[in-house]
Amino acid sequence: MRKFLLGIGCLVLLTACQADAETIYEADIKNQDLDIIGKAKFQSDPGGVKLTVNLEGLEPGFHGIHLHEFPKCEAPTFETAGNHWNIEGEKKHGLMHPEGHHIGDMTNIEVGGDGTATYEYVIEDATLQDGKGSIFSDGGKALIIHSGQDDGVSQPAGNAGDRVACAEVIKGQERSEGQNPGDQVEEQEEEKK
Repeated sequence: MRKFLLGIGCLVLLTACQADAETIYEADIKNQDLDIIGKAKFQSDPGGVKLTVNLEGLEPGFHGIHLHEFPKCEAPTFETAGNHWNIEGEKKHGLMHPEGHHIGDMTNIEVGGDGTATYEYVIEDATLQDGKGSIFSDGGKALIIHSGQDDGVSQPAGNAGDRVACAEVIKGQERSEGQNPGDQVEEQEEEKK
């Protein structure tokens, strides 16, 4: 009995340690010239998946931002990303649409006068795990930023204009919380010396 309780205690401890090392997925955001202009970070949230975006180099103002079907960012139009990600075939575009919205629809991102933006949004009904609502179904998704503001109801994309930035969201691009991606670059440079 004592060994059984000890085994249960170890299992609980290991599970708690794994919960502390939450997985975060990151993707580079690229403009139409394929220059990296920012980062998108995806992590689990009680309400779904929390997206955090930090970027620079876009026109000031509001821009539509959506998750699209395929993790393909072929410049300059990014049409290879497909349509907005939609797991319910009957849903329409726009957070304000009375028939419900695509899972990939989000509020607009606001770019400041200096061309920079920080954005957070929780994608409801999405998950980083396998199954319904998985961001990694079909190989992943693309995060698209448009040239203009999404009006929240027009079909099929909120009259948001051209696709001006894209990030390929692929499962292999992950890190553990607290890990600095720059550490790997420094280690590689040290090995070359």
